[in-house]
Amino acid sequence: MKLILSLLISLVTMSVIYSQDAEQLFVRLVKIEIEPGALTQYIELLNQQMNTAVKLEEGVLEYRVVNEKENPHRFTLIEIYRDYDSYLDHIKTPHFLKYKTRSQEMVKSLELIDANLIGRSTKIDY
Repeated sequence: MKLILSLLISLVTMSVIYSQDAEQLFVRLVKIEIEPGALTQYIELLNQQMNTAVKLEEGVLEYRVVNEKENPHRFTLIEIYRDYDSYLDHIKTPHFLKYKTRSQEMVKSLELIDANLIGRSTKIDY
């Protein structure tokens, strides 16, 4: 009984901590369409930017990127930042500005969507 009570308290505590973290996180979805002829170049540029941001910026927690199988020039990015200020810091960095400048001519359309993280299941912890 004592073990069960201890486990329940741990689960409730973890749930509260996760809830607080999820409320502070800034999540952005990016829907972007690239000129089909620039696909390889764009993917390389995007990967450079993402890897540098995750490596150098404490507030950049995660990027997930997918493209459509039938339309590989259409991407959806899921960007997760520690908070909104971390996002604002990110878009001022040299690596992000380089990405924006170099990809500008490749981009056919761009949609930014602010989102709420309502659940997360992963084997990798931040």
